[in-house]
Amino acid sequence: MHILATWLFQIRTTNEDDLRRGRTSIVAALIMIGLAILALPISAISTNPISSIATLAIGIIAYLISIITIRAGFINAGGLILINFVTLPILVPIALNTLSNGSVTLPFYLALSLLVAGIILRPPFIWIVLTVNLVGLFIVWNIAGYNPFANMQTLSLSTAALFLQVSTAVFTFVGGQITATILREARQLREEARQSAAQLATLNATLEAQVTERTAALQQALHELEQRATEQARLLAENEQQRQAIRELSVPVLPVRETTLVMPLVGALDTARLADMQQQALEQIARTNARDLFIDVTGVPVIDTQVARGLIQVVEAARLMGTRVTLVGIRPEVAQTLVTLGIDLRSIRTFSTLQTALGEGGRR
Repeated sequence: MHILATWLFQIRTTNEDDLRRGRTSIVAALIMIGLAILALPISAISTNPISSIATLAIGIIAYLISIITIRAGFINAGGLILINFVTLPILVPIALNTLSNGSVTLPFYLALSLLVAGIILRPPFIWIVLTVNLVGLFIVWNIAGYNPFANMQTLSLSTAALFLQVSTAVFTFVGGQITATILREARQLREEARQSAAQLATLNATLEAQVTERTAALQQALHELEQRATEQARLLAENEQQRQAIRELSVPVLPVRETTLVMPLVGALDTARLADMQQQALEQIARTNARDLFIDVTGVPVIDTQVARGLIQVVEAARLMGTRVTLVGIRPEVAQTLVTLGIDLRSIRTFSTLQTALGEGGRR
């Protein structure tokens, strides 16, 4: 049943309003076919069964033709066929005068065709249906020999039937125009919403592309930063190694004999170099088990109180480790400065030159 309904309502049109009206027309045609089928038993027992059944059969065929026409995409043509066969069963009995007082009461039912037209046709077609109804009504009155203006009663009924036709057409037209306006605005709003959705989708796609691009750029920047950090760490390590080498070279400890070390000092001695000197001396003494350490201060331009105290600390620390420290290379001006400062170096062996000190050490 669902497959049949789907097939039946397949209309060859892309216009949404035409599609709506076409499906409504098919529903109306199916209702009319159903009513005609239900009317067949009644027609069989009427005064003129052959004519009634033939009329119903023609109507059913016309409704089927209307459905076929609508499914082919001709919405207005199919709707007009449907309305014509709603109107004809009303006009034909008036022309044949087969019903008692039919010429008086049947015109009121023509409003049904206008109501159906308002549902399945565009609003301007309502005036065409009204014109067809009025012209057809006067024609069948003339064929039936009926004078709607013969007396006051017929005049009142005929005028009421005509007024009903016109007023129904007016109200149906106004209602159709309002519905068409609402549907047009709804379609416009839907189109704007569709365009907004399309723009939003475009913006989302652009945003996703930008996010992807910036994420990739950020990842690249992070990768470069990691590489730079690694390179910086490597450079810092190399720098530390170089600084350590420089410290070792600035206060070198040289083994000249199996148990004798020489530490030649060159340049000014500050707190850092004094600390390095003490560290280097003690490390080398511990490593070599040296018995003598000769500190050559020939290249030291100035020996002040701070430097003298540093030298004394080295002497005392080495003595605790069992090593004798000898200070060599004190120049005359340095000796005069030490005497002026009142620095006592009597606890330290001193020699004027390294060669003399080594010779004396060799004879010990």
